[in-house]
Amino acid sequence: GVTMPHPHGQIYGYSFLPKKLQLETSAAKEYYREKHSCLFCSLLENERREGKRIVFRNDHFTVFLPFFTEYPYGVYILSNRHTPYMTDFSEEEKFSLGVTIRDVAGMLDSLFGYRFPYMMCMHNAPVNLGDYSKDFHFHIEFFPPMRSADKQKFNASSETGAWASCNPTCPEETAKELRAAYERFRARTERRGLE
Repeated sequence: GVTMPHPHGQIYGYSFLPKKLQLETSAAKEYYREKHSCLFCSLLENERREGKRIVFRNDHFTVFLPFFTEYPYGVYILSNRHTPYMTDFSEEEKFSLGVTIRDVAGMLDSLFGYRFPYMMCMHNAPVNLGDYSKDFHFHIEFFPPMRSADKQKFNASSETGAWASCNPTCPEETAKELRAAYERFRARTERRGLE
């Protein structure tokens, strides 16, 4: 919250598909039509092959900083298994997702040594607009507004007016910072027995 900082969540159930999600789902469908594979699965495969932007991974999820991120620390969580809906996760995957989100939040808090502000958005495939079982992939996007320990990232005219994002950092370098922060967080949780 803005007036009194506290963790909270909101669920939006729109009667329409918001523009960003329209673009995301139509790009996924078009990619599937052309390549006969899931855009997100291909993205994940490419990120794994290059390895430079992977922050951490576990049996069920991969956390990485995509080359196209709008925010310096805007990590994604992608399910390792092609799954369009969160409801398709096994109990083990659901538990692992909770641990992964906790670890991302802890990693961000460990980055500069203070509670790091962020927004998080879970992207399920649309439920009432056709079949997305082959072309859409559940994922989570993080939007942390900080670009350094003491500087906030603001959207400029180009970003706000034209949706032409400008990330002032190199994702490969920032991923190194995040990996170090993740290791600090893991060391603290292991010492506390919160594994």
